[in-house]
Amino acid sequence: MATVPAKRKKLRLLDKIFCLEGEWTADIRSEESVRPLLQLLRRRGEIKYIYRQCGTKSEFAYYLRQKRYYRDYRLVYLSFHGARGKLKISPEEEITLAEIADLAKGAFRNKLVYFGSCRTLKDVDDQLKRFLKETGAAAVAGYTKEVGWVESSAFELLFLYWAAYYKRPAYLLRKLESRYPKYKKLMGFKYYTRRGASAA
Repeated sequence: MATVPAKRKKLRLLDKIFCLEGEWTADIRSEESVRPLLQLLRRRGEIKYIYRQCGTKSEFAYYLRQKRYYRDYRLVYLSFHGARGKLKISPEEEITLAEIADLAKGAFRNKLVYFGSCRTLKDVDDQLKRFLKETGAAAVAGYTKEVGWVESSAFELLFLYWAAYYKRPAYLLRKLESRYPKYKKLMGFKYYTRRGASAA
């Protein structure tokens, strides 16, 4: 008698991700992108996302203003080259944390904003306190060190999945600390709550 295959357990929908990605190089033939990470998460049937690439501050601002389309997306993923307190939107343009906060105008309220960019969170505690206060974001996460493409992509895939799974920061951070402590140390990962203090 043929056995009946076990019914696959239905996956529950986790949080949704709104992602903006910058231009990684001036070479417009380049195909570097974090979009495959998002596609992998979506193909499991658990996570939905909105993705847009922008090469200018004007495009960045335009997509942030479309908040009616990502109002219920709790995770904001900003994937760019970075510098201390800044995102490099393209080889020609950059934007500061203060400028991003001004452009957001409520778009980040109660959301987790993840800066997938090198050194953006290095020695900027005071700026992050203002950012969190002005935007109403629930938390900010990112790197304080220079990070490699493959290593950061691997970590971001893991982080985005668990951040979508765990709504409470304490649970998320406990998971990251127990499973990926070397990754966190390698890239100088930091996580800040709305109160402005690091929760990592």
